Amino acid sequence: MWRPKARPFRIAAALAACLALVGPAPARAADPAFPALDCAALWDATADFRARYALAEGPPDEARAMARAFRDAAVALSDDPEAEVDARIAKLRPIYLLLLKRYILDGNRRARDQYVRLSGLCDDFGRDAALPGHQGPGR
Repeated sequence: MWRPKARPFRIAAALAACLALVGPAPARAADPAFPALDCAALWDATADFRARYALAEGPPDEARAMARAFRDAAVALSDDPEAEVDARIAKLRPIYLLLLKRYILDGNRRARDQYVRLSGLCDDFGRDAALPGHQGPGR
């Protein structure tokens, strides 16, 4: 019996649900560690992606250094203990790894839009906070 392929739809639905949970909703905007925490997870996922796929730009160590800078900023901004911040980053990392795969490997437009939006937030935050790898305020 023929059955339609539901897998791409299920993956897209799961990604949309995950991104809805981590998007900058009003409750997340009140989180003092946002967007540093999400940026740490995104850069951590980027390091993993770069290590796994030869088509990714830049070395994984560069992405790990960026992840560490954002993680340190998240720790400084958060009222939570370091272990909780690290746990939150670890929880977000696979979501952002899936985002990268959907955007880069699958060419998914929604994933691309989400990535561009989040990476823009990360770049702005990194510049404003003068994190390593960013030019600092004033661009």
